[in-house]
Amino acid sequence: MKIIAYPFAGGSTHSYAGLARDHAHEWITLDPPGHGNNMHLPLMRSIPEIVSALLEPTLRASAGQAYVLFGHSMGAYIALAMLDRLVELGASLPQRLVLSGAAAPHSRLLQRHAELPQKEFLKWVANMGGISAEVLAEPQLMELFEPILRADVGAAEAYADGHQRQHHVPVRILLGQDDRIALADGMAWADCFLNAPEVHTFAGGHFFLFDDVAKIQALIA
Repeated sequence: MKIIAYPFAGGSTHSYAGLARDHAHEWITLDPPGHGNNMHLPLMRSIPEIVSALLEPTLRASAGQAYVLFGHSMGAYIALAMLDRLVELGASLPQRLVLSGAAAPHSRLLQRHAELPQKEFLKWVANMGGISAEVLAEPQLMELFEPILRADVGAAEAYADGHQRQHHVPVRILLGQDDRIALADGMAWADCFLNAPEVHTFAGGHFFLFDDVAKIQALIA
């Protein structure tokens, strides 16, 4: 089984290294334009644009093998929109869709964290647990990462597709009990699928998935 994964805001190919390590399945995490191995490409500022850019590598990675689509936070919206695109194309579908650390895209209040002034934006990112104090304290690193984070956060917050999907791909939703994402918004994923998804909650904040790696691995594949 392959796990085709999409990173959270500011992430890259290495975002899920802790989950991939010692897992029985092969992980392929795809870099959106402007990230990781694709740093030379211009950033994209919408989920549909990112999906279009990652469609071909997703099709290559999934060819001829059973696979799972996985994403955390922004990556969850990429995974969902990618599944929609695969259904449209009549491509082979995943064995499972796993959406982690994200509110259902139709249930959230519209937020514009990506437009905050620098100090407030970086404070919000730090409070989400998405960046270390050491990185925040390095102006050169932040000069590199801040535009990436703003583009990704803006894309995730603008994504609002909540139509009900009628495919038969099993869906699992993973949520942190102490995440700033309201559990009610996480539970609202049920509105997005004809067949109700499994919902699993974990102790921890937005990056709960790295607190109990074995359990997360078992739920992904």
